[in-house]
Amino acid sequence: MNDLITKLPGQPHVNLRQFAGYIDVDENVVGRSLFYYFVEAEKDPMTQPLTIWLTGGPGCSSVGDGFGSVGPFIVTKDAHALQTIFFLGTKLLFSTIKCYSTSMSNLLFIDSPIGSGWSYSNTSSDYNNGDDSTNKILLSFMQKWYDKYPVFKSKDLYLAGSSFAGHFVLNLANALLDNNKQSKQSKFNLKGLVLGNPMLRKKLDDLARIDFFFSWEMINSSLYNEIKKECNVIDENNYFSNIKTTWRAKCKNLMYEANLAAFKTDAHNYSPQKLFDVFRAPSVENEQDLNLGKQVPKVSTEVDMCIPLRVQFYFNLPEVQKAFHGNRTNLSYRWKGCFTASFKYNEADKDLDMLPALQNLLQQSIPITIFSGDQDGIIPTMGTLQHLEKLAEELNINLTKEETWSFSNKYEFGDLLKFLTVKGGNHHVTSSRPSQAFSISKIFTINWMH
Repeated sequence: MNDLITKLPGQPHVNLRQFAGYIDVDENVVGRSLFYYFVEAEKDPMTQPLTIWLTGGPGCSSVGDGFGSVGPFIVTKDAHALQTIFFLGTKLLFSTIKCYSTSMSNLLFIDSPIGSGWSYSNTSSDYNNGDDSTNKILLSFMQKWYDKYPVFKSKDLYLAGSSFAGHFVLNLANALLDNNKQSKQSKFNLKGLVLGNPMLRKKLDDLARIDFFFSWEMINSSLYNEIKKECNVIDENNYFSNIKTTWRAKCKNLMYEANLAAFKTDAHNYSPQKLFDVFRAPSVENEQDLNLGKQVPKVSTEVDMCIPLRVQFYFNLPEVQKAFHGNRTNLSYRWKGCFTASFKYNEADKDLDMLPALQNLLQQSIPITIFSGDQDGIIPTMGTLQHLEKLAEELNINLTKEETWSFSNKYEFGDLLKFLTVKGGNHHVTSSRPSQAFSISKIFTINWMH
């Protein structure tokens, strides 16, 4: 109860309980702690499952994602208050009546790895993160979090996340299953996974971006063919042995040239943020207007592109940090949604092949739903579909169903693997197409897996 949140600044009244605080993940190391935010389901939380949300980056705050898209709250246009999320049809509306995500599950957000959000260590080397170290710390967090909230260990558990969570979620899921085999005590009751725009094979995703540009006529055939000739050195059938392949200088220059050509810009005006949503311009507003009490929205085809800016402003308010029980060590840097100055991640781990991890989970009968926004230039839909087709081939699983769904296409590989594309969704489908993301989580994850 020490972690119970009385009320967050600017929060409307809701019929649910919230908790936030730190879990010390290693009793042998003083000051190695992950920050978490936990929201009970609004109705009968003791009968609802637990969903863990991990945001990618690597180095982005999962807790911040809860206030930018996932729920139960979203930061208002002046960044000084919160609104709850409610759906009507396919448009995102705001209401004080219902929190959509907590209508079907308890929600746990974990800032991981060390250096994300308010998670910290007093040992500087802990900020040099990688897949293995991150996974070990997450497993320790889970064990200690359940010690703190033992009533939830018997509940059905779902792991979810976006982007580089394609590494985090898959690695953690396998670690939980391995722990179940070795432990004589109560087991982790893992029921399924849901991943949005997951990074599974980064180098092939980089190449898929070029295919994406060409399919939308954003680059010409001459540049496309030159890139395919110069950069086609990754073996789809033997990706793992080729992850250390480095692009030649000419290949990297051509890929950068393709980015400039696709957005009809030059090096001075180009921002990598454009790749997160290739058809909507990123927010160029700043915090100065918010300091003056102004509203900072930038709505482009029903999507507010300034939400991350407002979340960052809100989380740096002293009264917000106090209400969250956050920043207990008065960190030397400001809260950022992604990539604090001290954060580091092993570059080689970003290129790792995650298909073996996916395969291992499917072979242990863990259902997996993957969705992908079709406007994402970071991890294009066509690349993810190719990865899953390759995985199905290796597992001798047929594409059992392909159909047009209410907002795009749905693919089913056997009984355990589903892939849905989301029309108009960008790299963060939960933000750009929230009602569709909710439908996927509810219909194709929790309901389907039951």
